[in-house]
Amino acid sequence: MFNFGAKPNPKIAVVPPKIRVEKAPPAKKPQPLPSKIASKTVQRPQVPTRTSPAKSRSATATPDRLEPRKRKAVRQKSPVQQRIESDSDDDDVDSPASFDEPIKRHKSDRPPDLNRKLRSEKAFSEEDGVVFPMIHAADIASTSRKSKLVTAVEEKNVTVELRYPSASQRERYDLVFGKEQIDPAQEICDVAEIVTSIYLTEEEALPFTDPNSGIIRKLVRAKNLLSRDSRNKELLNGFKDAVDVYNKALEVPLKNGSLAKNLDSMHYLPYDMVRLILRQVYDRVVSPQVDTLKNKKENKENTYGELLPPFVSKIFEETHLKSDQVFVDLGSGVGNVVLQAALEIGCEGWGCEMMPNACDLADAQEKEFAARCRLWGIRTGDVRLVRGDFMQNTAIHEAMRRADVILVNNEVFGSMLNRDLIHLFLDVKDGCKVVHLQPFVGSDDKMKSRTLNDPVNLFDRIEKQYFENWVSWKFESGNYYISTKNDRRLKEFEHLG
Repeated sequence: MFNFGAKPNPKIAVVPPKIRVEKAPPAKKPQPLPSKIASKTVQRPQVPTRTSPAKSRSATATPDRLEPRKRKAVRQKSPVQQRIESDSDDDDVDSPASFDEPIKRHKSDRPPDLNRKLRSEKAFSEEDGVVFPMIHAADIASTSRKSKLVTAVEEKNVTVELRYPSASQRERYDLVFGKEQIDPAQEICDVAEIVTSIYLTEEEALPFTDPNSGIIRKLVRAKNLLSRDSRNKELLNGFKDAVDVYNKALEVPLKNGSLAKNLDSMHYLPYDMVRLILRQVYDRVVSPQVDTLKNKKENKENTYGELLPPFVSKIFEETHLKSDQVFVDLGSGVGNVVLQAALEIGCEGWGCEMMPNACDLADAQEKEFAARCRLWGIRTGDVRLVRGDFMQNTAIHEAMRRADVILVNNEVFGSMLNRDLIHLFLDVKDGCKVVHLQPFVGSDDKMKSRTLNDPVNLFDRIEKQYFENWVSWKFESGNYYISTKNDRRLKEFEHLG
């Protein structure tokens, strides 16, 4: 036992300690933590800002990149959805920000077209019958399942039917989740949100939009719970019950005429609704067969590429396209732009395409587009999609003579084809606007005495820029051009000379 308070005994010799000295090898520099290694070797790519046209073209000049992308059914949240999902952590489920589009929402500043009539009388009448051919979401899910190997006994599916804002039939959805092209629960919520925010007045929408007990609130909650366990029978039936409640509630404004009356008072379609309808058509027709459109490098000038909906909507805005005008798309692919013109603007739309696979899908899209718009109760402009070479097709030439706006994606056209196009545009009417992605002849649009007879001198050309992720073949931004036919331009130059 130690006595810490006692004095030391002088008789006891203190043995000095022996200190052993060893030479240790030099310490190695400690390795950085794994997270630091990862941060040095794998850096998150920065989202490029709006790049200069010269850089974006040089990086993406190869024609094989002009290929369609597979679209996923993702979307931006509507104002109704933003209000409903912001009040409960239990319903917090991450959703992608957009449908193959920039996070920044495209806003249109165009004035309303008072001549546009939106309501389809046929869609709100039961005289012609309410059942018509269309591709139900359940049909796509069924086809997707049949294409896979079945490793277990398949349980009976839970099927729901969704009412649209018209007297038309309901759409069938199988509540099957996985890698299918269509997320049934999400799309049903998307449709319900759009209908509530557009087809109903604020007073009529109150039972749907109440943040605590609203119909949309309950529908979104059921969807979010189902997303955590998509095979739970109780949750599946819970979502089905929420859809049934929504369907029953929508019958009230349908039967008392409010839906038709409200639609009659509108003269334009919000972009979110346009995008949703186009997405529905594309997902049911093109997405399952998108691989047939891939470039096989047979002809550079026939390479397929898409202008995405926000870019197309901007073109309509910049060219002041109206419902009583004519739009023509040269090289219309699967018909996306023509369908968007007929839906968003309500104008007469023409397209011409020569690639057989794209033409087949365009025909199928046109049929599904008509069915979809009837479901939504929307009257669109006439759609005319023709097969053939637009340099030789007489039907498209006749349409071009009446056209107010012509679009040609000449991103990969050679100089000879661009020169031929200029001669083709000589017959368009004065004031017709031609939208193109590359200059037809060089980059200098100034008129000169030595090139006085050049047909390009009949056009006033302005240069514009499109944003990132507005075309299917690259992410970068780039330039496009609007050339306006001006028969007075040559006379004014001669007068000044």
